[in-house]
Amino acid sequence: GGAAIDVTSRIDAAHATKSLSATSYPGTVLTSIGGVGQNIARAAHYLGAPTYLVSAIGNDAHGHSIKLDLDRIGMSPAYLQFQAAGARTAVYNALHQPNGDLLVAVADMDINGMLSEQQIYKAFDELQPGVVGLDGNISTQALSTTIILAASQQACVVFEPTSVPKCAGVLGALSRIDRSGTTSSVNGLVQVITPNALELQEMAKIALELALVESAPPASLVSEIAGDHCELSIDTVRAALTLFPLFPIQIIKLGEKGVAVVSPLLHDKSPPVFRHIGPLKPGVIVNSNGAGDSLVGAMLALLHSRQVTVSSDGHVDLSPEEIDDMVLRAQRASILSLESPLAISDRLSPRVILDD
Repeated sequence: GGAAIDVTSRIDAAHATKSLSATSYPGTVLTSIGGVGQNIARAAHYLGAPTYLVSAIGNDAHGHSIKLDLDRIGMSPAYLQFQAAGARTAVYNALHQPNGDLLVAVADMDINGMLSEQQIYKAFDELQPGVVGLDGNISTQALSTTIILAASQQACVVFEPTSVPKCAGVLGALSRIDRSGTTSSVNGLVQVITPNALELQEMAKIALELALVESAPPASLVSEIAGDHCELSIDTVRAALTLFPLFPIQIIKLGEKGVAVVSPLLHDKSPPVFRHIGPLKPGVIVNSNGAGDSLVGAMLALLHSRQVTVSSDGHVDLSPEEIDDMVLRAQRASILSLESPLAISDRLSPRVILDD
């Protein structure tokens, strides 16, 4: 996934305004190491999982800063791929309200599409991973290569969609795999997705357009489930049911409403079971930039700690109760990052997710 320099700006409370003018505002600016893939990897590393980041960076000051920072926290930079001169290390520049809510951001992420297949093959050959995390920043080709290699090693794959425009990447990758005839079915090649509701709905729309799923679910079933789960809109339920054959475990981030979880019963792919897990309450929200990435990194660490296995048909040996317990534990990591000026709180440790 992506590694970047995060520039996080916050307007001082005394100068907050509902609408921005073309002028400067007093505030604070913090520069840190970021990028969705890097954030997720950092969280998993802090939480105790042996973690390696496979990412493209520029041969520039920002790129070398990322490498040095991974060294500093004890995470190997061995699979960072420096690009040729002229390629810029990714930068994410975000402006926040005094309460931490995002106002606007600029993402210079072109380099993420330059991650080579050779680097991905090298990582799989040398690491033989049991759990693989993907973000939506990398190219369709890199995504499809990773998914195929993970399937060949029966590794559990977790996809973080990253944003509405980028969430289609994994569907393009699955469509490419489907057309190639590499596997008999693309269902269950990616076992876990972690979208928000808008990303989920966009993914369902594109999956139907690409004929990766046969049809939308019956309206009666959608209405019945939505009626039982008032925190989920009909559009969200419809999208989750549409995508269920492709992605059997869905962890849907609902912001201040918590998390919705969709998964099969153990050893049974149909029908899906919907649950709502309410939010944990942070103390003071300082920065919302990395809370979702912390949740995903924690899920990766928990999947590793539980040594999950993936069957030949893509089924993960986790019951709904086990998945819900993991999500509750992962929320603890998310809360700590909400309370931190850093995207990923440096207070994360294995105890955060492992202690009862």
